[in-house]
Amino acid sequence: MPQAAALIVVAVAAAASTYASVQQNRAQGRAAKAQKEAGDISAAQQKSQEMEQRRQQIRQQRIRQAQVEQAAANNGVSGSSGEIGSLAALSTNVGNNLANMSSQSTAAQGIGAANQRAVDAMSNSQQWGMIGQISSSVGSLAGSSSSLLGNTSVQQPAPISQSVGTPTGHN
Repeated sequence: MPQAAALIVVAVAAAASTYASVQQNRAQGRAAKAQKEAGDISAAQQKSQEMEQRRQQIRQQRIRQAQVEQAAANNGVSGSSGEIGSLAALSTNVGNNLANMSSQSTAAQGIGAANQRAVDAMSNSQQWGMIGQISSSVGSLAGSSSSLLGNTSVQQPAPISQSVGTPTGHN
C-alpha cells in the first residue's frame, strides 16, 4: 500500500507542476499581449502628436509668410528679392523642422519595436526554462518513485551451500 501512496503523490506533484506551468505560460502570453497593446497605443499617440506638431509648424509658417508679404506690401517692395528670400528661408526652416520630427518619430518606432522583440525573446526564454524545470521535476519524481519501489523488493535467501559448511563456503 505505501507504494500506491507514493505513486499517487508523484502523480499529483507532476500534475500540479504541469498545471502551474501551463498557467504561467498563459499569464506570460497575456502579459506579452498587453505590452504589445500598450506599445501600439503609445505609437498611435506619438503619431497623433507628430501630426499635431506638423499642423502647428505649417500654421506658423503661413502666419509668418503672411506677415512678410504684408510688410513687403506696406513698404512698397512686394516681389523684391528680400521678400522672396525671406519666404524661401521660412519654407526651408519648416521643411527642416518637419524632417527632424519625422526622423524622431521613426527612431521612436524603431526603439519600440526593438523593445517588443526583446520582451518577446525574454518571454520565450522563460517558457523554455519552465519546460526544462518541468522535465527536471518529472525526472526527479520518476527517480524517487523507482527508488521507493526498488527498496520494497523481497530479498531471496542465500543458497544452502553457502550457508552451511566450512567458513570459506566450501565443503
